[in-house]
Amino acid sequence: MSRSLAAGDASQFSYEIGNIVYWSPGPDIAIFYDHDGQSIPGPGIVILGEIDSGADALKKYDGTVDVTIEAVD
Repeated sequence: MSRSLAAGDASQFSYEIGNIVYWSPGPDIAIFYDHDGQSIPGPGIVILGEIDSGADALKKYDGTVDVTIEAVD
């Protein structure tokens, strides 16, 4: 994203596979595709949406991956 967003009081410190999240310290969007056993550091994450199925397909990539996210009606 081109800028940070205000997270307000919506922060969480846990996630589910398939969550699309905003990490409020910077302009980063993340997709959780696996559980690594680690907790989310402060100030936490804001859940923006979720992938219903297929998030595990991202496991085959190592490093940064460019994705396009589109809203579904």
